Amino acid sequence: MRQLSSLLGRLLVVVVSIIVAAGCSASGRVAGTRGTVVRVNARDFRLTIRPKHVHAGNVRLVVRNHGPDTHEVVVVRSRSQIPLRRDGLTVDEQALSAVTVATVEGTGPGNVEQVRVHLAPGRYELFCNMAGHFMAGMHGELVVD
Repeated sequence: MRQLSSLLGRLLVVVVSIIVAAGCSASGRVAGTRGTVVRVNARDFRLTIRPKHVHAGNVRLVVRNHGPDTHEVVVVRSRSQIPLRRDGLTVDEQALSAVTVATVEGTGPGNVEQVRVHLAPGRYELFCNMAGHFMAGMHGELVVD
């Protein structure tokens, strides 16, 4: 009886592993969602975006703050230059309002926030606009084709 129970347990692990593997792919698509999942990891002073290239359409941005500070993520259609405020430390979000696609407001360390957007083909700049974070290199590009 123990052998049968052990065998069933192992079989269950194999079946669950196959189902999970079938639901994920390198393209960032996840079974059961409409659109592509883009994972954005925020950490002083770096944003990691995976994948960096996606197809146009519905995208779910999953922003995870690895701390140690509060971070936000602003998504704008790329421009040749991102305008700064007079303080020289933060991006002038008002000047970018016409090209802003989404914003994940300040997220504390250890938290995860999500936002769904519909992205047209083009290049998008993702950045943290907490004081000094953009200037310290906390930004990255997402290419949509």
